[in-house]
Amino acid sequence: MEVILLDDITDLGREGDVVRVADGHARNYLIPQKLVVEATAGNLKQLEHRRRAIEDREEQKRTQAVELAEELKDKSLIVRASVGEGGRLHGEVTAQNIAEAVAEQHAVEISRHDVDIPTPIREKGAYLISASLYQDVTVELPVRVIGLTEDEEQAQPELEQTEQQPQPQQAAAATEESETPEEIEDSGQQQDSAE
Repeated sequence: MEVILLDDITDLGREGDVVRVADGHARNYLIPQKLVVEATAGNLKQLEHRRRAIEDREEQKRTQAVELAEELKDKSLIVRASVGEGGRLHGEVTAQNIAEAVAEQHAVEISRHDVDIPTPIREKGAYLISASLYQDVTVELPVRVIGLTEDEEQAQPELEQTEQQPQPQQAAAATEESETPEEIEDSGQQQDSAE
């Protein structure tokens, strides 16, 4: 079935492209998700009228990507990771770690899917990572991987534990401090007998 893409779809094409896809894929997924419309004569005519708006959006996306690349070009990232013996990391630095570091350190959102790590990062050191911001607009990001200090390593599991479950001791202490209804009633009776 021939369809018109209503948005950029990885592995299919860009908004406004007319592509051939399997009938079942189109009817069961693409059309219900409003990612495509069937390439009928009427829809093709509407596409010609929308072509200018599509081109304007493409140009705007490209301009934003170029500006973002210029902003990130001279900036470096620091990624902290837990390190074992010999300077090797526990695990590896992932594209998600890089995307989070960019957001945290430079207040810029990039998708983890756009980050290209050519070889797995499993040791401390300096690396050059590329990020695809839009079609052919890429930026090279210098990344320095450093180890967590002992204090940070010890605090990290504690933080994860407190985020996952509430502390029952705190709840118990709070109920002990508040007066029960019987205590309030007893104190009211004592005041009455004192008068």
